[in-house]
Amino acid sequence: MNHIASIDMGSHTARMLIARVNEDGRTFEPLLRKRSYIYLAKDFDPVLKRLSTVGSSRTSAVLRDFSEAMEHWQVTRIVAIATGVVREAANRDDFLAEILKKTGLAVTAISGEKEALLTGRGALQALNIKTPPFFVFDLGGGTTEVVCHGKEGLMVDSLPLGAMVLTRAFLSSDPPGHKEMTGLLKHIDQLIHEKCPAFEARGPVIGTGGTVAALYALQKGTSLSALAPEKINGFSLSLFEIEACLEKMRPLTTAQRIERLGLDQGRAQILLAGTAVVSRLLQYLNAGALLVSMNDLLEGALLALLEGEQYG
Repeated sequence: MNHIASIDMGSHTARMLIARVNEDGRTFEPLLRKRSYIYLAKDFDPVLKRLSTVGSSRTSAVLRDFSEAMEHWQVTRIVAIATGVVREAANRDDFLAEILKKTGLAVTAISGEKEALLTGRGALQALNIKTPPFFVFDLGGGTTEVVCHGKEGLMVDSLPLGAMVLTRAFLSSDPPGHKEMTGLLKHIDQLIHEKCPAFEARGPVIGTGGTVAALYALQKGTSLSALAPEKINGFSLSLFEIEACLEKMRPLTTAQRIERLGLDQGRAQILLAGTAVVSRLLQYLNAGALLVSMNDLLEGALLALLEGEQYG
């Protein structure tokens, strides 16, 4: 058996993909996916830029569970990546050293640009898009990574727009008030206009990440736990549908989002801010819709691993 695995330790969620390498040695077939909320951005000190010991313990417990699954599937090669708030933390090295001590997993923090490129690779392969123009974004808990290949060539960036970080910074009430939402939208618009590459070419806009997957689930009336890449990759979500979801969620408390919309606690807390980012980004790009991809960083990291790329 030739089994490999990738792990993404993000700002809000830790995810793992175990796959079987095909005979060609360049492609793979997914075997198992696991995900758990680790809430690192929730405990992150934005002033001192420090990750908490509580977050370390929570993350270690999740990674030990992942390790048991990898042992069961007899995984021989692992690429474990840290993104989001981990890479900007002042105590990042100590945090990752503690993770290694507690779990035996060597996790490498990668740059936002590297994360964007790997995410774009995974998404584009899933949708069989081989040539530009295209615009790929991955909305996470701490940041949004973008890969834009348009008239100006390839541009890659990491925007400080994450669903959990924005929720903590702007939406303190439950449900949020009018002033809170206005402040959130103004902040999102300002950062997008300042930092996001322009995409003037006529090509697909592709969205990945938990917010995009949740919006798909809301539109299809299905649960997040039932989602699989083969079911949602390539599905189109219109700006009208996304803004309708935003308006539906605005007056609801977190508890009501769980009860009425079928969301889990971890996603219900941050989906409003995440949806606001998706809506404003599509407006900025003058895009009427996005294509959903559940394939992202995890798949891109495995493709790079099979080509011999080293981390750390």
